[in-house]
Amino acid sequence: MGREFRIGTRKSRLALRQTELICNALRERFPNVTITPRPIVTQGDRDLHSSLQTIGGKGVFVKEIERELLDGTIDFAAHSLKDVQPVLPDGLVLGCFPKRDSPFDCLISPRPYADLDDLPQGARIGTNSLRRQAQLLHRRPDLEIVPIRGNIDSRLRKIETERLDGVILAEAGLNRLYPETGDGHPELGGLYRVSLRGVLLPAAGQGAMVVECRADDMQTLELLAAFDDPATRDAVLTEREFMTALGGSCTFPIGAFAQTDDEDGLVFHGLVASPDGTHLFTCNETGTIDDHVGASAASALIDQGVLPLIDPVNSVHPLNSVNSAVPAASR
Repeated sequence: MGREFRIGTRKSRLALRQTELICNALRERFPNVTITPRPIVTQGDRDLHSSLQTIGGKGVFVKEIERELLDGTIDFAAHSLKDVQPVLPDGLVLGCFPKRDSPFDCLISPRPYADLDDLPQGARIGTNSLRRQAQLLHRRPDLEIVPIRGNIDSRLRKIETERLDGVILAEAGLNRLYPETGDGHPELGGLYRVSLRGVLLPAAGQGAMVVECRADDMQTLELLAAFDDPATRDAVLTEREFMTALGGSCTFPIGAFAQTDDEDGLVFHGLVASPDGTHLFTCNETGTIDDHVGASAASALIDQGVLPLIDPVNSVHPLNSVNSAVPAASR
């Protein structure tokens, strides 16, 4: 297999770092193969001011890249899985799920807070995620949520420029950019970091990278198969199944986390909420990948009455008939 493969990626520092990790693994396994990264500017990278909800959701980070895949300009593309829409364009497949990094969120702050409950009354917290916002306000209604967008470095700078008490970031991105950092580390500008595992349910696919390619490109699929992690694949496909069943995107708060378990097979936690956190529903399901645990969890939440949260315009049930539920801990 001595051909050249062109890999598409966003131009952000995190995306380039993730692509570098994939390229290095491929080169080590297949030394006769040439891997050439091709950075691509996406709509989500160009528009850093509008909310994701108004410019098309998470798909704005991958559409241009997928177009080049279909045109044959690139052979495969590296994505953060949470940026990939639940339904792919015709002719494309997810060819490889490398081993997942941490799926959880963390709080980055200028002071060493022990946890969310340690934040001062009325603390200003930066995030552009409705999922994070809803769970934060459900736990701490006094918090002021400040919408922020941009790459990791720009969001960290906004702690000072926007006078924030903290920002919520994905642990995986920090781990990839700052693999050796700890509390108060100089590379993080002396900022402090506390994990929110068990506090905030993550986004579907968070912490996972994925490689997308053309469905009929057998040579590329063969190359990528060597780096597929079955446990990661089963977990994140279950999370995406849950999102698909609920018509999920980033236009309403939705969380999903699955992990493999020797005793139960797959253990899944799902969440749907209102943006202000006053209504929050959770579910827990176990089973195997063949049991369609994600779809079952979605059905369970629909039975609980989440449709007014998902589609308030067309739902026949008024929102005030929905009862709040206690969030599930992500184990």
